Amino acid sequence: MLLLTGLNLLAGRVTVRHMKRIRFFLFLTGLFFALNSTQAVLMRPLGVDELSRKADLIIRGTVLDKTSLRDEAGRIYTRVNVRVSEVWKGARPTNAASHSLAIVQSGGTVGDVREEVSGEVEYNVGEEFVAFLVFNQRGEPVTIGLAQGKFHVWRDPKTGEEFARNPFHGVPEPAAGGRGQLRVSEFKQQVRRVAP
Repeated sequence: MLLLTGLNLLAGRVTVRHMKRIRFFLFLTGLFFALNSTQAVLMRPLGVDELSRKADLIIRGTVLDKTSLRDEAGRIYTRVNVRVSEVWKGARPTNAASHSLAIVQSGGTVGDVREEVSGEVEYNVGEEFVAFLVFNQRGEPVTIGLAQGKFHVWRDPKTGEEFARNPFHGVPEPAAGGRGQLRVSEFKQQVRRVAP
């Protein structure tokens, strides 16, 4: 059918029926490519208690900078350098400076090549956060549960009170009426009760 339509196009004999077939074929082709390029990540939400139990290290800090590199296998990863203001659980690796730490994550941009990991956490330079971390085989801290293991910290502009949020906990800043807000002071107490 498609070959016949193509031959008719070459011969200059295009009918309404042929045009409908061509449009239908183009629609199916577009749909096929759209569905194949769509990616999704399904995550089982991890509660604060579960994150706290699983974490080797829980820190509060500020992102200083990010650098994307290639590992020995050629994969791109990003090293996020942070200033640690508090340790809520665990101890920094012995090779880390007293107030700094480098968190690693998959993906990043090296030159004109970008590799993305769907659902991966995003750290932004200057951002204040709380992170739930585990150590990989090389002893480097990695965020637990992709985006679930990092909480963005923000301050209420009126009261100065600090709140935290991630895709599953807390609410975007500023929240209407205070419902669903995760106060950093209460968050810290909850973490320390579960993971002293």
